[in-house]
Amino acid sequence: MFAYNERSPVGRATVRRRLLRLVALAMVGFVGSVAAADGLRFSLVKTAQSDTRGEFAWRRGGWEQPPPINHLAILIEHRGSRLLFGTGLGRQIDAQLDAEMPWRIKRYGTVQAVRDQLERDGLGIDRILLGCVRWEHASGLVDYPEVPVLASAQSLRYLRAATPPAVLPSQFRHAIRWQTLRFSPKPYLGYAQSLDLFGDGQLVLVPLRGHGALGLFLALADGRRFFFRGDTHGHPDDQKAPSDVVALQDARTQAALGFYPRWVE
Repeated sequence: MFAYNERSPVGRATVRRRLLRLVALAMVGFVGSVAAADGLRFSLVKTAQSDTRGEFAWRRGGWEQPPPINHLAILIEHRGSRLLFGTGLGRQIDAQLDAEMPWRIKRYGTVQAVRDQLERDGLGIDRILLGCVRWEHASGLVDYPEVPVLASAQSLRYLRAATPPAVLPSQFRHAIRWQTLRFSPKPYLGYAQSLDLFGDGQLVLVPLRGHGALGLFLALADGRRFFFRGDTHGHPDDQKAPSDVVALQDARTQAALGFYPRWVE
């Protein structure tokens, strides 16, 4: 705020100039916000981290302790829409596991559900792309009961047939607004089928093998491309991301990009 002498012509002129400058700055900010909403950007929302101490995997000819596992949801803004790819661990994860497997050791640390993080910043969600129906990816669905959920037909068939510990029925007892994704026989970076969600090549889904999981390719305006698997377990026959695409599965790569509220754009 600033003070002025209302009776002084010089004061009124100064105020008018300053007001016009403020309006111009506000318009620049408004245009920038619209551009950000229309252009593609994404953020890795970390809901929890699981400890892998005591676990080992055979890699590069020897046994290695895998890095910690980040339970993520990918927050995406594009063309005025706000999407989630996966949900990470939700508000009710403890009760969900206890209902199905009360004996299971909970290796994850403190949980910060996606909805809790986004609501602090006043952000809502338009759609959820469910990359996998396994428990570590679907826990937060119940936190967004009003939001449509897009999934592949194969994953919905797997959901009806699978049992704990892979899938927890307690995560799907609420009414879910399912929408089935339809892929076209259009190859994309080694995958036989694909779905260009906005028709502009910037957000492309591909079906993964196994149980209907999805792969997500994101292409930014500057040419950078990123790939995220909906299923962290993977299938040995799945195509890997090309060398010029950043794969977002590794915890170290994720940490290098940063987590919400940091955006990649």
